Amino acid sequence: MKTSVTEKKDTPIAIVDAPKVSFADGEQAGDLLLNFYRALGWNGDDSLDPCKVRTTKEVYDGLLDQMREQYPDTIRVGMFMVNIGPSVDYDIPQGKVYLLEGWIKPAVSEEGDDNVA
Repeated sequence: MKTSVTEKKDTPIAIVDAPKVSFADGEQAGDLLLNFYRALGWNGDDSLDPCKVRTTKEVYDGLLDQMREQYPDTIRVGMFMVNIGPSVDYDIPQGKVYLLEGWIKPAVSEEGDDNVA
């Protein structure tokens, strides 16, 4: 499905270069996406909304191809990317990632307060 930042009227809070990520020895399929999101600035604890991470089809396909190469179960990898991968936007410049407001939300501490340092 084609999405467009301009169609959705979502304004990116940051426009960054797409990080180059790859598998390390012993990593699982999902680790590639975790590495991708961490390289974008996610700390691993805060809530992450992958629908608010938008990139080009080429960046998305590069992640998908790496996952398929490591884990050839095309259906599982494809469904994983649909559910947890970044969104594709055809209006984004090559090699960029748009981070929309709310792409990460601070984790809530046990007391119910936001984790703010």
